[in-house]
Amino acid sequence: MRQRAIIATVLLGAAVAAQPGWTQDPSRITDSVFTNPGARSIGFGSAFAAIADDATAAFANPAGLTQILRPEISAEVRTTVSTTDTGAPYELVNGVSGLGFFSFVYPSRKWAFALYTHQLGSVDLAFNGAIPFFREFSVRSFSGAAAFQIGEDLSVGAGVSYFNVDRSSVVESADISDVDWGLNAGILWHVTPEWRIAGFYRQGPEFKSGPNVDRKIFLDAPILSVKNVADSPNLTFPDEFGLGVAFQPGGGGLTIGFELDRVGSAVDPVFLGHTVTEGGPEYHLGVEYAVLRWKPVLALRAGYWLEPGRSRTLVIGSENAMTTTTDSLAHLALGFGFAFKRFQIDAGADISNRAVVASVSIVYSF
Repeated sequence: MRQRAIIATVLLGAAVAAQPGWTQDPSRITDSVFTNPGARSIGFGSAFAAIADDATAAFANPAGLTQILRPEISAEVRTTVSTTDTGAPYELVNGVSGLGFFSFVYPSRKWAFALYTHQLGSVDLAFNGAIPFFREFSVRSFSGAAAFQIGEDLSVGAGVSYFNVDRSSVVESADISDVDWGLNAGILWHVTPEWRIAGFYRQGPEFKSGPNVDRKIFLDAPILSVKNVADSPNLTFPDEFGLGVAFQPGGGGLTIGFELDRVGSAVDPVFLGHTVTEGGPEYHLGVEYAVLRWKPVLALRAGYWLEPGRSRTLVIGSENAMTTTTDSLAHLALGFGFAFKRFQIDAGADISNRAVVASVSIVYSF
């Protein structure tokens, strides 16, 4: 029995280690998990917490909602294309696509309110190797947020989110269908007309998983079974907090944003066990130049952010079966937009050697 368990562990470890990182790590399910919603934010390299002047502030930093002057409706459509050649027997059927973000914002004199829905991730993966399986995964939030302007220079905001997850797999005990609630909060301080400082906290959802009952691996050899494996921990997305700075010199055409985020640990129940992925810091830098004399106004954006290398540990029962590390990953961001009197359209892309996330957003003010 011990020999069979060892063989099963080796096979499982090989399968997990070979998969693309985002299939086993909630912080890497897709690049869009920690890429802010909205094409404008993507074009900034997600250095948006201290800018936060559109409807996506409800997610990035709810304190920024007080900068919106008129009621507005916004929507984002995005798609994710994998740039990682996993090769046979893997098949990435689909990445994040469809309605990534939709919101309604209503501002008043000192208050602003927002309702929005946001797709955190969606993956459809098939593996036809020695241990065949498929995994379909989607997470969406339905949220509300409010902001209050304390003085001329200081705003605070907070929001609550209702998360829904639906994960299915050929391994029935890895299926997850659950809901959870989460909070986010932010602060925005206009230090001077040119400088802004921001901070935010975002709580990641946690979803209950089923027990790890007796499971079997089917090979050409006799059936191997591993019994008495401890119950799986919950599927846990990491908490995140960050600090941001924005600089907008006189004239308003140029905006520069910088943001330092800290991403917490993530836990993902997998076949026979679970993985624990350590968090780390993310560095975001973005710039926008708007040609204000043009009608409509043309805005050009570029950004760069660095995703940290992480340590991922596969745990079976109470034992650490395998630990792997990933290198840091650089992301290049590009974008542009046109602003009319009451209508704005933006496009942006986040590019890395793992995936390309493309986004188109529209905003209508009334």
